[in-house]
Amino acid sequence: MKGKFMSGMMAGSIIGATAGMYAFNKMSPRQRKKAMKTSKKMLSNVVSNMGMGMF
Repeated sequence: MKGKFMSGMMAGSIIGATAGMYAFNKMSPRQRKKAMKTSKKMLSNVVSNMGMGMF
């Protein structure tokens, strides 16, 4: 069961990354800049929350 879950997670992440790259390539430069800013903000929030959960 665990192996199926991990393979499903890997396949899902690969599909998601591929779809994200396709969408990113179709964006205008202004949309790309906004998306990068938003994703950077979300990533910093995730990292800070992970740090708090460890201690």
